[in-house]
Amino acid sequence: VRRGGGRIFIPFDAGKHIVMRFNPGMRVERRGGVLVAEGRDIEPGGKQGDDALRPAPGERITFIVIDPGHGGKDPGAVGKGGLREKDITLKVALLLEKKIAARIHGVRVVMTRRDDRFIDLSRRTEIANRLMKKGRNGIFLSVHVNASISARVSGHETFFLSQNPSNEEARATAALENNVIILENRPKGGKSYEDVDYIEAAMITTQIQKESYSLADSIQRGMAKTNRLFSSRGVKKADFFVLRGVLMPAALIEIGYISNVKEARQLILAKHRESIAEGIADGVNSFIKNYHRIIKLD
Repeated sequence: VRRGGGRIFIPFDAGKHIVMRFNPGMRVERRGGVLVAEGRDIEPGGKQGDDALRPAPGERITFIVIDPGHGGKDPGAVGKGGLREKDITLKVALLLEKKIAARIHGVRVVMTRRDDRFIDLSRRTEIANRLMKKGRNGIFLSVHVNASISARVSGHETFFLSQNPSNEEARATAALENNVIILENRPKGGKSYEDVDYIEAAMITTQIQKESYSLADSIQRGMAKTNRLFSSRGVKKADFFVLRGVLMPAALIEIGYISNVKEARQLILAKHRESIAEGIADGVNSFIKNYHRIIKLD
């Protein structure tokens, strides 16, 4: 991806996927160095309710990418006693993998990491996007633990991508998670995260953002049922770099506050992590059932 002369240049395959993803009735081909889309015009803005979640016909969800936040040289947020976000996210993500595999059949579960290693944010996105094929769709889940300057703040929340954060807290959460880029060793002249704005620009007003909101809402409802020790902080939107380039429904899940002593103590316990993973899996399962019902696959 590159910019020049006020234009954004993207790979042909990515451009073709975006057009066909949102307008399945159109024929897309390369003519010289130009991507040409012909056929049914792009439809105007969507409706409320189920019609707002209106995937392309036949795009069954066939894979789920689970992304344990941070890892390796990036510990993420650190709580009292040296409790590290990267360790909690990995444990919860591995539990989530097992629960999804056990209850959602016909779906491949892929992990961005299975051990304590550092992975660039763009690489996490790439792992997910490479699984996309015609007639198939997926889900991207990034698992994190939050932190606050106030030790009294607690609870869980789920985010979807937007350049317009819900509030200052949402903006601060995104800034905290985005700090990882200072640890990335990108080559001189390599792409910056602003260069994936072409994906975000499409997402802001199109189907992926609607689907991502529905996914986040379903996950948050699931966690609220299984994690009653701490309050549900609801669904929020913010500009997370790890979500920017994802070509599928995506959510970033903040499972609790490591800066809250009471909640941090619970995050250490396997039983509490189990309940978190259970809630997320329930939410994902509910989202997929509704998604497939709308496109008449179930």
